[in-house]
Amino acid sequence: MFGAYVGMLMVLIAFASETRGMLSSRSLPYLLLMGVGEILLTIRASLTGEWPFAVLGAIWAAFALWSILKPPKLVEH
Repeated sequence: MFGAYVGMLMVLIAFASETRGMLSSRSLPYLLLMGVGEILLTIRASLTGEWPFAVLGAIWAAFALWSILKPPKLVEH
């Protein structure tokens, strides 16, 4: 259960930091907080059989980690 609390804090810190303009949602710290935090929450949800939440967390984590490995190309206008 401790891991779930750590994951929850990581996701909340990332979200709060992004909404307050302290982190960009494309920055490595934000993506790591979201990716690792969601992995921890997904593990907990899987262990307790909360499958919709586990699937959502896994997808969220996958997008965060995918964005680290393959950053989006910025389009100039």
